Amino acid sequence: MPKRIVESNKVFKGSLPFAQATIAGGFMFVCCVPIDLDGNISPDIRVQTQQCLDNIRTLIEEAGGTMRDVVKCTVYVTDRADWQPMNEVYFANFVEEPPHRVSCIVAGLGSPKYLVEIDATAYLGEKG
Repeated sequence: MPKRIVESNKVFKGSLPFAQATIAGGFMFVCCVPIDLDGNISPDIRVQTQQCLDNIRTLIEEAGGTMRDVVKCTVYVTDRADWQPMNEVYFANFVEEPPHRVSCIVAGLGSPKYLVEIDATAYLGEKG
């Protein structure tokens, strides 16, 4: 089954040749970092978490889905002290039927400014 790349001009596109999101077999795979459309990165974990989720939401909606289609997330956080505020924002975005989640505290991410990165898988079925 062929894959399909999903991109949006509403999400920051870096210089590296990564797909913003990919759909294959009805599943959408998307991983977002906390960069806003203008390339800004807030130093606040709450703002960064919301930005990651907003970027994920935008790409899923671009493919015809919603956040209710998210079946799994992996959350990477660089500081244990940010765990609770990240969770507050994360769960506010998944009020009903939250997806399965894996969470990791890591030594670092792609930029030292990133406090969080979220990888999501959504099942779009025929929508994708």
